[in-house]
Parts: sequence; C-alpha cells; structure tokens
Amino acid sequence: MKKEEFKLGTEFYTATGKWRCTDIGTRVIVAIHLNQEGHENYNGPPYSIPENVFDEYDLEGCSLDPTEFEDRNEKFVKSKIFSDIEDALMFVSSSGYGENSALLDKSTGKIYYRSEYGDLDEFEEVPEDEYNPDIHIEIPHKNDLNLGRDLVFKFVEKFIPDDYERVDKIFRKRGAYSRYKDLLDSRGVLQKWYDFENQRQQSALLQWCRENDINVMG
Repeated sequence: MKKEEFKLGTEFYTATGKWRCTDIGTRVIVAIHLNQEGHENYNGPPYSIPENVFDEYDLEGCSLDPTEFEDRNEKFVKSKIFSDIEDALMFVSSSGYGENSALLDKSTGKIYYRSEYGDLDEFEEVPEDEYNPDIHIEIPHKNDLNLGRDLVFKFVEKFIPDDYERVDKIFRKRGAYSRYKDLLDSRGVLQKWYDFENQRQQSALLQWCRENDINVMG
C-alpha cells in the first residue's frame, strides 16, 4: 500500500494479522494490532496497547485484502522450491561473504552448494561445462537483502527504542547476535523478533525471486 491510501481508522492487513491506522506522519503511519480479546483495548487515543510505526518498507507489506496473505502463506507452505531457497539462504548467510555459496538452477530447482571450509560429501557443485548464466543464479547473502544489522535496528526502533544505544554498542563487538537475543529475552520480545525476522525474510526472498523470474508458487 501507499501512504496516501491510509486514513485515520483505516483497517488493513499484513502477514501478522489485522491492524487499524491511528495516526499518519510525513513518511510513516501508526497503527494498533487488532489481536486483542477485549475490544475495549481499541478505545483511544490514548490506547492501552502499543502503537506500532510502519515506515515505507513496512507499507509495501500492507494490504486492504486479507486473502492476499492467506493465499500467499498457503502457497509458501506447499512450495518445496521456496523452502529449499530459504535453506540455501541460511547456508550462505551462516558465514562471511564468499565462504559459503549456493547456486540455483532455475530450470530444475536444484541447488548446488560450495564451502570454503572443505569439500564435504553432501555438497555438489555444478560442473563447469554445464554452467549457464541464463539459468544459474547465486543465492544471496542475508545482508544483500537488508536482513542483517539493518533489520535488527528496524526492530529495535519499532519495539524497544529505549535500548537503541545499548544494541548499537552490542553490535560493535563479536558475538553480537547472542547478546542481542539475550537482551530481547529479558525484554520479553524474543519471540516477536523471530516472527518479525521470519516475516521480513520471507517477504524479501519472495521479492528477490520475482525480480529474478524464479517461480516459487508451485
């Protein structure tokens, strides 16, 4: 959706459910999640439940049609190739750039793996004489899809803004993600982070597939 489509009280949907717009800024909108048992929580302002900020990136994942997300999620569950690409993304992102790589054959859906850590039996590389740039494509690293630190700070700004400086310090040292998750756990938002990360990863990877003409709706 575009920001111009929102008005105060507009109810819309994302992959996480139904929302209601409560405020509109210059570049963002603010909304409450309509997932409460007691409707009295929706009375406001002020509201007794948190209001969430949706920036330009978030608005791309909003829709007035709830079936859009129901259909999309169902197809994701049934699509083996999308699950395989997700697994490959995790493999590539488990190490630094270039240390692990994966190559997708768009014509067959087969994925070839390579690792700088040695030739492992379960890894199969595409034969050099069979490589075709028209059908073979490198699986991206998470950072290529803005799913690394950028995503961390988007989450922090939205859900625990008071901890922004603390998280910034955490990511200046090794072992940042472990300490970051410990902080989220202490704030009671660790599961919310996992849901947020999964939603953004799925959305970003789907967009990457569309841009590269990869059919994952099988």
